[in-house]
Amino acid sequence: MADQGEDGRAEGKLSKFKGGMFLAAVAGTGLLAGFSTTLGMTKKKSPDMFDKGVVGGPGIESGVSVGLRALKWGTFYAVVGVGSLAFLTFKILGVSNLAEFRTEMQQKLPRIPKARTKNRVENLDSLFGIQEETTER
Repeated sequence: MADQGEDGRAEGKLSKFKGGMFLAAVAGTGLLAGFSTTLGMTKKKSPDMFDKGVVGGPGIESGVSVGLRALKWGTFYAVVGVGSLAFLTFKILGVSNLAEFRTEMQQKLPRIPKARTKNRVENLDSLFGIQEETTER
């Protein structure tokens, strides 16, 4: 009996992993297709400016350096913003670790009730009446 429970959990984890990998593959494909389409349209529209943007030139900063600078500043703002938000939240609540934060939040926030399974349909065949039709014949 214990083996079946472990097998069921392992199959559930494998199923979730496969689902996550599928979603990641679809998202990655969409991202790559959108980026390459946009890049192709830009190059087709003005090839001279596209080349200047890639390589750079006198008075024109290359697109790569602009992108890297934006990535650096964006990362800096994200880390500092989230860090300061967490620091201020911890100081306002007067907690010093995540365990204390969890208990403090459980005390202050309302409890979310568990969903009732009373009206939940467990078997879709019974929902559509398929089981009744096959037993009547």
